[in-house]
Amino acid sequence: MKSSSSNVTKSINSSRSHYIHCLIGFALMFIFWVIPPINCITPLGMRVVGILLCTLYLWTTVDTIWPSFVGILFLGISGFAPMNSVITTTFGNPLAILLMYVIILTGAISEEGICEYVSRWFVTRKIINGRPWMFSLMLLLGVYLLATLTMATATIFMFWPILYSLFQVLDLKKEDKYTTLMLISVVMVATLSFASTPFKSILPGLLNSFKEVTGSNIEYLPYMFVGTCISLVSILGIILLMKYVFKPDVSKLKNIHTDMFNQNPLPPMNTRQKVLIGLVGIFILWMLVPSLLPEGPIRTFLNSTQNASPILCIALGGFLKIDGRPLIPFAKITSKYMSWPVFLMVASSNSILNALTSEQTGVTPFLQSALMPIFEGKSVLAFTILIMVICIIITNLCNNIVVGMLFIPIINIFASQNSISPIPMGIIMLFVVCLALVTPASSALGAALHSNQEWLQVKDIYKYTIIMSLLTLIVAFVVGLPLLNLIF
Repeated sequence: MKSSSSNVTKSINSSRSHYIHCLIGFALMFIFWVIPPINCITPLGMRVVGILLCTLYLWTTVDTIWPSFVGILFLGISGFAPMNSVITTTFGNPLAILLMYVIILTGAISEEGICEYVSRWFVTRKIINGRPWMFSLMLLLGVYLLATLTMATATIFMFWPILYSLFQVLDLKKEDKYTTLMLISVVMVATLSFASTPFKSILPGLLNSFKEVTGSNIEYLPYMFVGTCISLVSILGIILLMKYVFKPDVSKLKNIHTDMFNQNPLPPMNTRQKVLIGLVGIFILWMLVPSLLPEGPIRTFLNSTQNASPILCIALGGFLKIDGRPLIPFAKITSKYMSWPVFLMVASSNSILNALTSEQTGVTPFLQSALMPIFEGKSVLAFTILIMVICIIITNLCNNIVVGMLFIPIINIFASQNSISPIPMGIIMLFVVCLALVTPASSALGAALHSNQEWLQVKDIYKYTIIMSLLTLIVAFVVGLPLLNLIF
Protein backbone atom coordinates (compact mmCIF):
# COMPACT_ATOMS: atom_id res chain seq x y z
CA MET A 1 0.00 0.00 0.00
CA LYS A 2 2.82 2.38 0.88
CA SER A 3 4.51 1.70 -2.44
CA SER A 4 1.28 2.35 -4.31
CA SER A 5 0.69 5.58 -2.38
CA SER A 6 4.27 6.70 -3.06
CA ASN A 7 3.86 6.09 -6.78
CA VAL A 8 0.63 8.10 -6.84
CA THR A 9 2.34 10.98 -5.00
CA LYS A 10 5.27 10.93 -7.44
CA SER A 11 2.84 10.95 -10.38
CA ILE A 12 0.95 13.93 -8.94
CA ASN A 13 4.18 15.83 -8.27
CA SER A 14 5.44 15.04 -11.76
CA SER A 15 2.22 16.30 -13.33
CA ARG A 16 2.27 19.44 -11.17
CA SER A 17 5.88 20.14 -12.15
CA HIS A 18 5.01 19.55 -15.81
CA TYR A 19 2.23 22.14 -15.80
CA ILE A 20 4.26 24.66 -13.79
CA HIS A 21 7.07 24.50 -16.35
CA CYS A 22 4.54 24.81 -19.18
CA LEU A 23 3.03 27.88 -17.51
CA ILE A 24 6.46 29.49 -17.14
CA GLY A 25 7.32 28.73 -20.78
CA PHE A 26 4.12 30.23 -22.18
CA ALA A 27 4.40 33.20 -19.81
CA LEU A 28 7.86 33.95 -21.20
CA MET A 29 6.43 34.03 -24.69
CA PHE A 30 3.35 36.14 -23.99
CA ILE A 31 5.34 38.70 -21.99
CA PHE A 32 7.30 39.46 -25.16
CA TRP A 33 4.07 39.56 -27.15
CA VAL A 34 2.59 42.37 -25.02
CA ILE A 35 5.49 44.54 -23.82
CA PRO A 36 6.58 47.52 -25.97
CA PRO A 37 9.40 46.92 -28.49
CA ILE A 38 12.94 47.33 -27.17
CA ASN A 39 15.17 49.74 -29.07
CA CYS A 40 15.17 48.86 -32.79
CA ILE A 41 13.52 45.47 -32.36
CA THR A 42 10.16 45.53 -34.12
CA PRO A 43 6.89 44.26 -32.62
CA LEU A 44 7.31 41.17 -34.82
CA GLY A 45 10.85 40.73 -33.50
CA MET A 46 9.55 40.82 -29.92
CA ARG A 47 7.04 38.09 -30.72
CA VAL A 48 9.70 35.89 -32.35
CA VAL A 49 12.05 36.38 -29.38
CA GLY A 50 9.19 35.26 -27.11
CA ILE A 51 8.61 32.15 -29.24
CA LEU A 52 12.31 31.27 -29.08
CA LEU A 53 12.49 31.69 -25.29
CA CYS A 54 9.31 29.64 -24.80
CA THR A 55 10.40 26.69 -26.95
CA LEU A 56 13.93 26.76 -25.50
CA TYR A 57 12.56 26.63 -21.95
CA LEU A 58 10.06 23.87 -22.74
CA TRP A 59 12.68 21.80 -24.59
CA THR A 60 14.90 22.03 -21.53
CA THR A 61 12.34 21.36 -18.79
CA VAL A 62 9.39 19.44 -20.27
CA ASP A 63 9.74 17.61 -23.58
CA THR A 64 11.44 17.74 -26.96
CA ILE A 65 8.56 16.85 -29.29
CA TRP A 66 5.36 18.81 -28.65
CA PRO A 67 7.17 22.11 -27.85
CA SER A 68 8.63 21.93 -31.36
CA PHE A 69 5.09 21.93 -32.75
CA VAL A 70 4.20 24.80 -30.40
CA GLY A 71 7.07 26.86 -31.79
CA ILE A 72 5.97 26.19 -35.37
CA LEU A 73 2.33 26.98 -34.53
CA PHE A 74 3.03 30.34 -32.91
CA LEU A 75 5.53 31.32 -35.58
CA GLY A 76 2.72 30.79 -38.09
CA ILE A 77 0.38 33.13 -36.20
CA SER A 78 3.03 35.69 -35.24
CA GLY A 79 2.70 37.56 -38.52
CA PHE A 80 6.15 36.57 -39.77
CA ALA A 81 4.80 34.47 -42.64
CA PRO A 82 1.59 32.61 -43.54
CA MET A 83 1.12 29.30 -41.73
CA ASN A 84 1.49 27.27 -44.93
CA SER A 85 4.79 28.99 -45.67
CA VAL A 86 6.09 28.35 -42.13
CA ILE A 87 5.15 24.67 -42.37
CA THR A 88 6.79 24.35 -45.78
CA THR A 89 10.05 25.99 -44.74
CA THR A 90 10.14 24.05 -41.45
CA PHE A 91 9.63 20.54 -42.76
CA GLY A 92 11.26 21.24 -46.11
CA ASN A 93 14.43 22.60 -44.55
CA PRO A 94 17.40 20.93 -46.33
CA LEU A 95 19.31 20.41 -43.07
CA ALA A 96 16.35 18.69 -41.40
CA ILE A 97 15.67 16.51 -44.46
CA LEU A 98 19.35 15.59 -44.75
CA LEU A 99 19.41 14.71 -41.07
CA MET A 100 16.39 12.45 -41.51
CA TYR A 101 18.01 10.51 -44.35
CA VAL A 102 21.32 10.25 -42.50
CA ILE A 103 19.51 8.83 -39.47
CA ILE A 104 17.86 6.24 -41.72
CA LEU A 105 21.16 5.33 -43.38
CA THR A 106 22.98 4.96 -40.06
CA GLY A 107 19.97 3.05 -38.71
CA ALA A 108 20.46 0.52 -41.50
CA ILE A 109 24.12 0.20 -40.44
CA SER A 110 23.03 -0.55 -36.87
CA GLU A 111 20.39 -3.02 -38.06
CA GLU A 112 22.99 -5.01 -40.01
CA GLY A 113 25.38 -5.12 -37.03
CA ILE A 114 28.15 -3.17 -38.74
CA CYS A 115 28.67 -0.92 -35.70
CA GLU A 116 29.95 -3.94 -33.78
CA TYR A 117 32.67 -4.51 -36.38
CA VAL A 118 33.69 -0.83 -36.18
CA SER A 119 33.76 -0.86 -32.37
CA ARG A 120 35.81 -4.08 -32.39
CA TRP A 121 38.44 -2.38 -34.52
CA PHE A 122 38.86 0.51 -32.06
CA VAL A 123 38.96 -1.69 -28.98
CA THR A 124 41.36 -4.24 -30.41
CA ARG A 125 44.33 -1.87 -30.77
CA LYS A 126 47.04 -3.16 -28.41
CA ILE A 127 47.76 0.35 -27.15
CA ILE A 128 44.58 0.24 -25.05
CA ASN A 129 45.63 -2.82 -22.99
CA GLY A 130 45.22 -1.98 -19.29
CA ARG A 131 44.76 1.71 -20.14
CA PRO A 132 41.19 2.98 -19.63
CA TRP A 133 42.01 6.50 -20.67
CA MET A 134 43.98 5.47 -23.74
CA PHE A 135 40.93 3.40 -24.65
CA SER A 136 38.78 6.55 -24.25
CA LEU A 137 41.21 8.68 -26.24
CA MET A 138 41.25 6.19 -29.12
CA LEU A 139 37.48 6.34 -29.35
CA LEU A 140 37.39 10.13 -29.37
CA LEU A 141 40.14 10.37 -31.99
CA GLY A 142 38.09 8.02 -34.13
CA VAL A 143 35.12 10.35 -33.73
CA TYR A 144 37.20 13.36 -34.72
CA LEU A 145 38.65 11.70 -37.81
CA LEU A 146 35.32 10.37 -39.07
CA ALA A 147 33.54 13.68 -38.42
CA THR A 148 36.27 15.49 -40.33
CA LEU A 149 35.88 13.21 -43.33
CA THR A 150 32.09 13.12 -43.28
CA MET A 151 29.51 14.99 -41.19
CA ALA A 152 29.47 15.71 -37.48
CA THR A 153 25.81 14.74 -37.06
CA ALA A 154 26.24 11.50 -38.98
CA THR A 155 29.31 10.63 -36.91
CA ILE A 156 27.39 11.04 -33.66
CA PHE A 157 24.70 8.65 -34.84
CA MET A 158 27.38 6.21 -35.92
CA PHE A 159 29.38 6.30 -32.68
CA TRP A 160 26.60 6.39 -30.12
CA PRO A 161 25.48 2.84 -31.07
CA ILE A 162 29.13 1.76 -30.89
CA LEU A 163 29.30 3.10 -27.34
CA TYR A 164 26.01 1.47 -26.40
CA SER A 165 27.37 -1.91 -27.44
CA LEU A 166 30.65 -1.27 -25.59
CA PHE A 167 28.80 -0.28 -22.43
CA GLN A 168 26.88 -3.53 -22.62
CA VAL A 169 30.08 -5.56 -22.99
CA LEU A 170 31.72 -3.74 -20.06
CA ASP A 171 28.56 -3.86 -17.92
CA LEU A 172 28.39 -0.05 -17.63
CA LYS A 173 24.99 1.39 -16.75
CA LYS A 174 23.17 4.44 -18.10
CA GLU A 175 23.54 6.24 -14.78
CA ASP A 176 27.33 5.73 -14.58
CA LYS A 177 29.34 8.96 -14.80
CA TYR A 178 31.75 7.48 -17.34
CA THR A 179 28.83 6.58 -19.61
CA THR A 180 27.47 10.12 -19.43
CA LEU A 181 30.86 11.72 -20.01
CA MET A 182 31.70 9.60 -23.04
CA LEU A 183 28.34 10.16 -24.76
CA ILE A 184 28.65 13.92 -24.26
CA SER A 185 32.34 13.88 -25.27
CA VAL A 186 31.45 12.26 -28.60
CA VAL A 187 29.24 15.25 -29.41
CA MET A 188 31.86 17.71 -28.16
CA VAL A 189 34.57 16.12 -30.31
CA ALA A 190 32.26 16.05 -33.34
CA THR A 191 31.64 19.76 -32.70
CA LEU A 192 35.40 20.40 -32.64
CA SER A 193 35.72 18.65 -36.00
CA PHE A 194 32.85 20.74 -37.37
CA ALA A 195 34.60 23.90 -36.15
CA SER A 196 37.97 23.02 -37.68
CA THR A 197 36.86 21.87 -41.14
CA PRO A 198 36.44 24.99 -43.31
CA PHE A 199 35.23 23.33 -46.49
CA LYS A 200 32.01 21.86 -45.08
CA SER A 201 28.67 22.93 -43.65
CA ILE A 202 28.26 26.62 -42.73
CA LEU A 203 31.92 27.65 -42.85
CA PRO A 204 32.31 28.10 -46.64
CA GLY A 205 29.41 30.56 -46.61
CA LEU A 206 30.81 32.44 -43.63
CA LEU A 207 34.28 32.54 -45.18
CA ASN A 208 32.78 33.97 -48.38
CA SER A 209 30.88 36.60 -46.36
CA PHE A 210 34.11 37.48 -44.55
CA LYS A 211 35.86 38.06 -47.88
CA GLU A 212 33.00 40.21 -49.21
CA VAL A 213 32.83 42.39 -46.09
CA THR A 214 36.56 42.74 -45.27
CA GLY A 215 38.14 42.24 -48.68
CA SER A 216 40.50 39.69 -47.06
CA ASN A 217 40.44 36.00 -47.96
CA ILE A 218 40.90 33.33 -45.29
CA GLU A 219 42.58 30.35 -46.95
CA TYR A 220 41.48 26.84 -46.02
CA LEU A 221 44.96 25.60 -45.04
CA PRO A 222 45.82 28.09 -42.25
CA TYR A 223 42.29 27.91 -40.90
CA MET A 224 42.29 24.12 -40.79
CA PHE A 225 45.80 23.98 -39.34
CA VAL A 226 44.94 26.29 -36.43
CA GLY A 227 41.52 24.66 -35.93
CA THR A 228 43.01 21.16 -35.91
CA CYS A 229 45.71 22.11 -33.39
CA ILE A 230 43.12 23.64 -31.06
CA SER A 231 40.87 20.59 -31.47
CA LEU A 232 43.51 17.93 -30.82
CA VAL A 233 44.80 19.72 -27.71
CA SER A 234 41.18 20.12 -26.56
CA ILE A 235 40.50 16.39 -27.00
CA LEU A 236 43.54 15.60 -24.88
CA GLY A 237 42.31 18.18 -22.39
CA ILE A 238 38.88 16.53 -22.22
CA ILE A 239 40.52 13.18 -21.39
CA LEU A 240 42.66 14.82 -18.67
CA LEU A 241 39.61 16.65 -17.36
CA MET A 242 37.66 13.41 -17.08
CA LYS A 243 40.57 11.58 -15.45
CA TYR A 244 41.70 14.17 -12.90
CA VAL A 245 38.65 16.42 -12.31
CA PHE A 246 35.44 14.49 -12.97
CA LYS A 247 37.04 11.21 -11.84
CA PRO A 248 34.44 8.68 -13.03
CA ASP A 249 34.74 5.09 -11.83
CA VAL A 250 36.77 3.26 -14.46
CA SER A 251 37.45 0.17 -12.38
CA LYS A 252 35.60 -1.97 -14.94
CA LEU A 253 38.04 -0.73 -17.58
CA LYS A 254 41.30 -1.15 -15.66
CA ASN A 255 41.80 -4.68 -16.87
CA ILE A 256 40.70 -3.85 -20.37
CA HIS A 257 42.55 -5.88 -22.93
CA THR A 258 42.10 -6.64 -26.59
CA ASP A 259 41.59 -10.30 -25.65
CA MET A 260 38.32 -9.31 -23.98
CA PHE A 261 36.91 -8.44 -27.37
CA ASN A 262 38.56 -11.28 -29.26
CA GLN A 263 37.13 -14.12 -27.15
CA ASN A 264 34.09 -14.32 -29.40
CA PRO A 265 35.45 -13.35 -32.80
CA LEU A 266 32.97 -11.97 -35.26
CA PRO A 267 32.30 -13.98 -38.41
CA PRO A 268 33.48 -12.54 -41.72
CA MET A 269 31.19 -9.82 -43.02
CA ASN A 270 28.37 -11.13 -45.16
CA THR A 271 27.31 -9.77 -48.53
CA ARG A 272 24.64 -7.49 -47.10
CA GLN A 273 27.13 -5.85 -44.75
CA LYS A 274 29.76 -5.41 -47.44
CA VAL A 275 27.34 -3.82 -49.90
CA LEU A 276 25.95 -1.53 -47.22
CA ILE A 277 29.50 -0.44 -46.35
CA GLY A 278 29.92 0.32 -50.06
CA LEU A 279 26.84 2.56 -49.96
CA VAL A 280 28.19 4.33 -46.90
CA GLY A 281 31.48 4.75 -48.78
CA ILE A 282 29.57 6.50 -51.58
CA PHE A 283 28.04 8.82 -49.02
CA ILE A 284 31.43 9.62 -47.46
CA LEU A 285 33.16 10.16 -50.79
CA TRP A 286 30.38 12.42 -52.03
CA MET A 287 30.85 14.56 -48.94
CA LEU A 288 34.66 14.52 -49.12
CA VAL A 289 35.66 14.61 -52.80
CA PRO A 290 34.36 18.11 -53.70
CA SER A 291 36.76 19.70 -51.22
CA LEU A 292 39.68 17.91 -52.92
CA LEU A 293 38.80 18.92 -56.48
CA PRO A 294 39.89 22.13 -58.23
CA GLU A 295 37.29 24.74 -59.04
CA GLY A 296 35.27 23.66 -62.04
CA PRO A 297 31.96 22.18 -63.20
CA ILE A 298 32.55 18.80 -61.48
CA ARG A 299 33.22 20.37 -58.11
CA THR A 300 30.25 22.72 -58.56
CA PHE A 301 27.96 19.82 -59.46
CA LEU A 302 29.08 17.65 -56.54
CA ASN A 303 28.79 20.54 -54.08
CA SER A 304 25.32 21.44 -55.27
CA THR A 305 24.11 17.84 -55.03
CA GLN A 306 25.76 16.74 -51.76
CA ASN A 307 22.43 16.52 -49.97
CA ALA A 308 21.39 13.91 -52.52
CA SER A 309 24.04 11.43 -51.42
CA PRO A 310 22.10 9.79 -48.55
CA ILE A 311 18.95 9.80 -50.70
CA LEU A 312 20.80 7.93 -53.45
CA CYS A 313 22.19 5.43 -50.93
CA ILE A 314 18.76 4.77 -49.43
CA ALA A 315 17.18 4.42 -52.88
CA LEU A 316 19.87 1.93 -53.92
CA GLY A 317 19.43 0.13 -50.61
CA GLY A 318 15.74 -0.30 -51.30
CA PHE A 319 16.34 -1.36 -54.90
CA LEU A 320 18.94 -4.01 -54.06
CA LYS A 321 17.59 -7.29 -52.71
CA ILE A 322 20.13 -9.58 -51.04
CA ASP A 323 19.09 -12.86 -49.46
CA GLY A 324 15.57 -12.13 -50.62
CA ARG A 325 15.27 -8.90 -48.61
CA PRO A 326 15.81 -5.22 -49.45
CA LEU A 327 19.20 -4.07 -48.23
CA ILE A 328 17.51 -1.10 -46.53
CA PRO A 329 13.93 -2.00 -45.47
CA PHE A 330 12.67 1.57 -45.22
CA ALA A 331 9.54 0.95 -43.13
CA LYS A 332 11.39 -1.20 -40.60
CA ILE A 333 14.33 1.19 -40.28
CA THR A 334 12.15 4.30 -39.86
CA SER A 335 9.94 2.65 -37.25
CA LYS A 336 12.93 1.43 -35.27
CA TYR A 337 15.63 4.06 -35.69
CA MET A 338 14.03 7.33 -36.82
CA SER A 339 14.72 9.93 -34.13
CA TRP A 340 11.71 12.21 -34.32
CA PRO A 341 12.76 14.41 -31.38
CA VAL A 342 16.01 15.30 -33.18
CA PHE A 343 14.27 15.91 -36.50
CA LEU A 344 11.56 18.11 -34.98
CA MET A 345 13.96 20.13 -32.83
CA VAL A 346 16.30 20.78 -35.74
CA ALA A 347 13.46 21.68 -38.11
CA SER A 348 11.61 23.99 -35.72
CA SER A 349 14.70 25.68 -34.27
CA ASN A 350 15.99 26.53 -37.75
CA SER A 351 12.68 28.12 -38.72
CA ILE A 352 12.47 30.15 -35.52
CA LEU A 353 16.10 31.31 -35.72
CA ASN A 354 15.77 32.23 -39.40
CA ALA A 355 12.74 34.33 -38.47
CA LEU A 356 14.66 35.88 -35.58
CA THR A 357 17.43 37.18 -37.85
CA SER A 358 15.29 38.41 -40.71
CA GLU A 359 15.22 42.13 -41.50
CA GLN A 360 11.60 42.28 -40.32
CA THR A 361 12.56 41.68 -36.68
CA GLY A 362 15.34 44.23 -36.12
CA VAL A 363 17.15 41.80 -33.79
CA THR A 364 20.47 41.85 -35.67
CA PRO A 365 20.81 45.69 -35.68
CA PHE A 366 19.88 45.66 -31.98
CA LEU A 367 22.67 43.21 -31.19
CA GLN A 368 25.18 45.19 -33.27
CA SER A 369 24.30 48.49 -31.56
CA ALA A 370 24.42 46.81 -28.15
CA LEU A 371 27.80 45.17 -28.72
CA MET A 372 29.85 47.85 -30.51
CA PRO A 373 30.28 50.12 -27.41
CA ILE A 374 31.75 47.13 -25.54
CA PHE A 375 34.66 46.95 -28.00
CA GLU A 376 35.54 50.64 -28.31
CA GLY A 377 39.00 51.60 -27.02
CA LYS A 378 40.18 48.02 -26.54
CA SER A 379 43.60 46.63 -27.52
CA VAL A 380 43.79 43.99 -30.23
CA LEU A 381 44.32 41.20 -27.69
CA ALA A 382 41.52 42.44 -25.41
CA PHE A 383 39.20 42.83 -28.40
CA THR A 384 39.96 39.30 -29.64
CA ILE A 385 39.39 37.77 -26.20
CA LEU A 386 36.12 39.67 -25.80
CA ILE A 387 35.00 38.49 -29.23
CA MET A 388 35.74 34.88 -28.30
CA VAL A 389 33.96 35.05 -24.94
CA ILE A 390 30.88 36.82 -26.27
CA CYS A 391 30.71 34.56 -29.33
CA ILE A 392 30.81 31.34 -27.33
CA ILE A 393 27.99 32.62 -25.11
CA ILE A 394 25.73 33.88 -27.90
CA THR A 395 26.39 30.96 -30.26
CA ASN A 396 24.98 28.60 -27.63
CA LEU A 397 21.77 30.62 -27.53
CA CYS A 398 21.47 31.57 -31.17
CA ASN A 399 22.18 30.12 -34.61
CA ASN A 400 25.96 30.06 -35.27
CA ILE A 401 25.51 31.39 -38.80
CA VAL A 402 23.77 34.42 -37.34
CA VAL A 403 26.55 35.01 -34.81
CA GLY A 404 29.20 34.75 -37.51
CA MET A 405 27.34 37.18 -39.77
CA LEU A 406 26.89 39.56 -36.83
CA PHE A 407 30.56 39.70 -35.82
CA ILE A 408 32.16 39.87 -39.28
CA PRO A 409 31.31 43.58 -39.75
CA ILE A 410 32.30 44.32 -36.14
CA ILE A 411 35.74 42.75 -36.75
CA ASN A 412 36.05 44.67 -40.03
CA ILE A 413 35.31 48.01 -38.33
CA PHE A 414 37.81 47.34 -35.52
CA ALA A 415 40.54 46.16 -37.93
CA SER A 416 40.07 49.20 -40.15
CA GLN A 417 40.21 51.60 -37.22
CA ASN A 418 43.45 50.00 -35.97
CA SER A 419 45.05 49.37 -39.42
CA ILE A 420 45.52 45.62 -38.81
CA SER A 421 44.62 42.48 -40.72
CA PRO A 422 41.18 41.09 -39.82
CA ILE A 423 42.18 37.52 -40.77
CA PRO A 424 43.55 36.25 -37.40
CA MET A 425 40.51 37.60 -35.54
CA GLY A 426 38.26 36.20 -38.26
CA ILE A 427 39.73 32.70 -37.98
CA ILE A 428 39.41 32.49 -34.20
CA MET A 429 35.92 34.01 -34.26
CA LEU A 430 34.62 31.57 -36.88
CA PHE A 431 36.09 28.64 -34.96
CA VAL A 432 34.43 29.73 -31.73
CA VAL A 433 30.98 30.37 -33.24
CA CYS A 434 30.92 26.72 -34.31
CA LEU A 435 31.25 25.53 -30.69
CA ALA A 436 27.49 25.45 -30.24
CA LEU A 437 25.99 22.51 -28.34
CA VAL A 438 25.08 23.64 -24.81
CA THR A 439 21.39 24.35 -25.51
CA PRO A 440 19.04 22.43 -27.83
CA ALA A 441 18.49 25.58 -29.90
CA SER A 442 22.19 26.21 -30.45
CA SER A 443 22.72 23.79 -33.35
CA ALA A 444 21.76 20.43 -34.82
CA LEU A 445 24.42 18.89 -32.57
CA GLY A 446 22.92 20.53 -29.51
CA ALA A 447 19.47 19.30 -30.54
CA ALA A 448 20.82 15.77 -31.01
CA LEU A 449 22.48 15.84 -27.60
CA HIS A 450 19.41 17.09 -25.73
CA SER A 451 17.12 14.66 -27.53
CA ASN A 452 19.02 11.67 -26.11
CA GLN A 453 17.09 11.74 -22.85
CA GLU A 454 17.03 7.96 -22.68
CA TRP A 455 20.73 8.00 -21.78
CA LEU A 456 21.42 11.56 -20.61
CA GLN A 457 19.98 13.93 -18.02
CA VAL A 458 19.53 17.59 -18.94
CA LYS A 459 21.47 18.82 -15.88
CA ASP A 460 24.46 16.67 -16.88
CA ILE A 461 24.34 17.95 -20.46
CA TYR A 462 24.50 21.58 -19.31
CA LYS A 463 27.13 20.92 -16.66
CA TYR A 464 29.61 19.02 -18.83
CA THR A 465 29.09 20.86 -22.13
CA ILE A 466 29.66 24.22 -20.44
CA ILE A 467 32.87 22.98 -18.78
CA MET A 468 34.15 21.35 -21.99
CA SER A 469 33.33 24.49 -23.99
CA LEU A 470 35.23 26.64 -21.48
CA LEU A 471 38.17 24.24 -21.73
CA THR A 472 38.19 24.62 -25.52
CA LEU A 473 38.00 28.40 -25.17
CA ILE A 474 41.06 28.34 -22.89
CA VAL A 475 42.91 26.13 -25.39
CA ALA A 476 42.00 28.59 -28.14
CA PHE A 477 43.54 31.37 -26.01
CA VAL A 478 46.70 29.43 -25.17
CA VAL A 479 47.25 27.56 -28.45
CA GLY A 480 45.20 29.29 -31.16
CA LEU A 481 46.19 32.91 -30.60
CA PRO A 482 49.98 32.26 -30.50
CA LEU A 483 49.72 30.12 -33.65
CA LEU A 484 47.82 32.89 -35.43
CA ASN A 485 50.47 35.42 -34.38
CA LEU A 486 53.20 33.14 -35.79
CA ILE A 487 51.39 32.60 -39.09
CA PHE A 488 50.23 36.17 -39.64
